[in-house]
Amino acid sequence: MRLPARLPGTEFGRYLLVGGVAFVADFLALWALVSLAGLHYLPATALAFVLGVWVNYRLSIRWVFIYRAIRLSSVEFVIFLTVGIVGLGVSLGAMSLFAGWLGMHYLLAKALATMLTLLVNFGGRKLLLFTRWNDTPAAVSEEP
Repeated sequence: MRLPARLPGTEFGRYLLVGGVAFVADFLALWALVSLAGLHYLPATALAFVLGVWVNYRLSIRWVFIYRAIRLSSVEFVIFLTVGIVGLGVSLGAMSLFAGWLGMHYLLAKALATMLTLLVNFGGRKLLLFTRWNDTPAAVSEEP
């Protein structure tokens, strides 16, 4: 089955869909690291985050955003990751609050933390990376 070059809908709607896929990858990695590998939920959250960001980046440049402001994919990914690190800070703080202080199950805490970071990540990435600053279509940019 051949996937469409661009998913239908608004960029934010597509970002929600792609974010959902990245969340599943992140969530399953978190579960595996805590439940199977025995890691504490905070370092496991950081490790699972890396997988989630990579999935989100690959799908975002393929299906979500129409324009890319940065031509070099390595620089683009570093900025994408930096915005994600801000989101990670929010996520870790929320995980600590919800799971640590309030005693919620770490997976419920993760779901709530993800909702808090969604708008920050979309807004930052859209503004810094995927706005028509130089009017370069996404298909022209290099991929890593």
